[in-house]
Amino acid sequence: MKEFMLRYIPFPVLHWIRTYLYHPMQKNTQTKISFIEHFIKTTKNNLNRNRKQVLFYPEPPSGSFAIYKILLLLGYRITNNPKQQFDLGIKWKNTTQSPVDEVLYELSANHYILNINCNDISKSNVDQIFQSVFGYGVAIDPLSYIGECVVKSELNAQHDGKVVSCPITAVEPGVVYNKIVDNQVENDMVLDLRFPIFKNVIPHVYLKYRPLGRRFANINMKVDLVQCVDDVFSANEVSLLMKFCEKIGLDYGELDVLRDKKDGRIYVVDVNNTPYGPPKKLAPNEGLIALQKIAQTFEEVFFEN
Repeated sequence: MKEFMLRYIPFPVLHWIRTYLYHPMQKNTQTKISFIEHFIKTTKNNLNRNRKQVLFYPEPPSGSFAIYKILLLLGYRITNNPKQQFDLGIKWKNTTQSPVDEVLYELSANHYILNINCNDISKSNVDQIFQSVFGYGVAIDPLSYIGECVVKSELNAQHDGKVVSCPITAVEPGVVYNKIVDNQVENDMVLDLRFPIFKNVIPHVYLKYRPLGRRFANINMKVDLVQCVDDVFSANEVSLLMKFCEKIGLDYGELDVLRDKKDGRIYVVDVNNTPYGPPKKLAPNEGLIALQKIAQTFEEVFFEN
């Protein structure tokens, strides 16, 4: 019923509704003003051009997801109905494992479907693919390993990591055991590197700082935006990260990467194919810059090439 009703709402009105629903998440006044200015321009432009429509299936995205904000900023329509005409499809299911979807595979014969082959972002699968590309990984055998390690859920976005001493006597089901990556920086903080990826383009990197004592919690003390990817990763690292994304089937999403200060290596520890964001702790001006950049990158990569 909801899909039927939205189909007959004029685009400018629908765009205003989506913007109104999005605005409660914006706490900074300047961000709101800048977003509204961009929104008005987007609405005017879309009155005079062929408006794009993006299919999300089997689930639709809510306003908290980065992709919703991207499409809102671009003035694109969203549909969850695979029988409607669409310009681009995205396999969208906010779960760790998502089986092959027959509806999307039938549609992929004539449409580009993002993440159609991204079926498993569990911690063990992420590390297995990472090892196949980089030649090393974080997984350890807790029954024979001597020293401290991290144990955390296989599932995505649980933020339940804890440190245990090995060897242990029995392996707990549903978890992974990883080496501790020493990503500590100054002032008893740890640094996580997170970045969005659009096929073969990384537009920027988020530097996420957390207290050492809460390194596994999803609570950032500060987030910086680095617009030059070369300032964070080498050309070879970027090339390997692209191969990793290709192998795991990620056309659009975000990666969490740690750099060990002892060996200098990077480690992909999480893959998110339904990312939220941009991060809340970005400075207001950087949050808007990040949102505009990922929207621009999305359009350039998937509609202009």
